[in-house]
Amino acid sequence: MNVHARVHPVHPALRGLVTGGYHLGSELLEPGEVIAVPAAPGVSINVNIGAAPAGFPSAYAVGPGHLYHYGAWESLPPTRVDWVGLRLSPLGAYVLLGGLVGELGKSVVDLGDLFGPAGRLLADRFRGAGSPAAHLAVLDAFLLRRAEAGARPNPEVIRAWDRLTRSAGRAPVAQLAAEAGWSADHFGRVFHRQIGMAPKSAGRLIRLGQLLRHAEPGRSHWPELAAEHGFCDQPHLNRDMREFMGVSPATYFSRLRSCGCLVASAPERRGSDTSKTAALTRP
Repeated sequence: MNVHARVHPVHPALRGLVTGGYHLGSELLEPGEVIAVPAAPGVSINVNIGAAPAGFPSAYAVGPGHLYHYGAWESLPPTRVDWVGLRLSPLGAYVLLGGLVGELGKSVVDLGDLFGPAGRLLADRFRGAGSPAAHLAVLDAFLLRRAEAGARPNPEVIRAWDRLTRSAGRAPVAQLAAEAGWSADHFGRVFHRQIGMAPKSAGRLIRLGQLLRHAEPGRSHWPELAAEHGFCDQPHLNRDMREFMGVSPATYFSRLRSCGCLVASAPERRGSDTSKTAALTRP
């Protein structure tokens, strides 16, 4: 895989709703090459400028905590894919998706199904834009409209998410519920609806991300890292790596690419995840 990517800033009013910036990328997928995109908190949105990977719509969103794969089949010629990608912060996803983030689940969803006519219009306008600056202007305008009319998360969920991230995923769920003044069941339901993941799963993913930021190629001792970052033992780390990254700790750095994705090995190549839509009920 030959990947070229650059990052452009989002509109100032979208900071905090979008993590990082807009990623403009171009890659050449060789026949049989399959890429694993690690799970992350929040919702990822990709809009393809030209051809999309086999089995994917031209514009799609990926649910929180979802590890997915895309690639080119052995029977296809090399495929060049050009795209703009962005990641909505967990609370930003709740605002910009109009409260639908909790219904996405672990799925890849066509933006036309997610946003209705507005999503289809976004894809059409994107294809008609003639330059990178025009592509980003289309996205800015779309997201700014969504932000203005968006849902607003509960203050209790905002505080709980802040506590969970500041504790690197280690804050006990029972404690977060107590701080919100809710029962554990009610807290779990509201948190899932507004963050898109169960509190415990979100904590596991945050904790794993923190561990990987401290890991170094060729120098990491995984058992020690697991203990330092709150894992019971290395089997628990191995489980979370497989679930969220699709690889074992021992193979992580050998598969990692500059874009943050990973090359899937032959036994793990499941091909592209077919896009599917949860039963989304728009408010």
